[in-house]
Amino acid sequence: MPVNRWWRRDPSERYWLEITNRDDIGADLVAPQVNDQGGEYWSYALVCEVRPGDLILHWDKNHGPGVVGYSHVLGEPFASTITWQSRGTYGRQRNASRPEPAWKVQLGGYRQLKQPVTQARLREIESRIRSLRDQLAESVDGPVYFPFALSETRPLRAAQGYLTKLPRILVEELPELLPLRQIAISEPHEPEGPDRPAVSRAKPTRSSGYGRQQDARRRRAVERHAVDLVLEHYRSLGYEGEDVGDHSPWDVTVRRDGTETHIEVKGSTTDREAIDLTEGEVRHAEGVNTHLIVIDQIDLDDNFHCRGGRWRTWADWTPEREGLVATAYRYPLPRDGQPGRPQH
Repeated sequence: MPVNRWWRRDPSERYWLEITNRDDIGADLVAPQVNDQGGEYWSYALVCEVRPGDLILHWDKNHGPGVVGYSHVLGEPFASTITWQSRGTYGRQRNASRPEPAWKVQLGGYRQLKQPVTQARLREIESRIRSLRDQLAESVDGPVYFPFALSETRPLRAAQGYLTKLPRILVEELPELLPLRQIAISEPHEPEGPDRPAVSRAKPTRSSGYGRQQDARRRRAVERHAVDLVLEHYRSLGYEGEDVGDHSPWDVTVRRDGTETHIEVKGSTTDREAIDLTEGEVRHAEGVNTHLIVIDQIDLDDNFHCRGGRWRTWADWTPEREGLVATAYRYPLPRDGQPGRPQH
């Protein structure tokens, strides 16, 4: 039976759930091309449906069980081989197979969740999950490949399968998955709601259509506020500061005692767990000593006046290539950022 690609109608449907007991979580997706009976199995076939930039959440059967982390898809699915033994009753009755045809997808940027989404946690909100499933099923003509098994006789558990489709409405239901809602942003249909991305001024190398806010005045006000705060702070520490964002792939240059430092500045009115980066910004930070300063939670009134903001600083910052998410770059912020303003 052909796969029911219901998610193709919504560019924000970029989430999947791998259900596994493997030790190398986050390395790849790999599944046989056919099941033990020689037929196509929907949960294996879904491996061919993921696309670069999609996010794969990982359900670890061995620890939890629950969702322990996430990765992003690096490339298109391709044919490979696997030595496989199914986990069902039939599979346990036979030995592991010889290498057989498989579908495979390379993953990258694996990160553990700060707070795993355990099976126990999901069971606490099982009635809500059931309601969301029913809501989705009513809107979709055909199977939805839901990630959890729900019945009247047993509590919630992971679906019987390998890869399932994780609906966006489930991701939005769980505060633990807030970083994912910011990382898996679709191009070019960036929402204008509270989860819009951090903003940064257009630079010569910046992508033209990814995550752009339609309200140019709002964007400029937040950008200007963040850069002005950084300049003011460094000047108070005795630095000479210059705004170079209009003609350079970084935002601010500061100098003191013969030393020059480049600073990438990102500003946002919302809480940020990820930021947009261009190839120019990444390449520059890889080759030149660069600081990253993110100022989020900026207050913006109806007259486009900004106040305040929460500072986080990454000194001597180099973006992790394996953590960059296609197609423009959405960069999950490392956890070792120091609260507050830099002290030197």
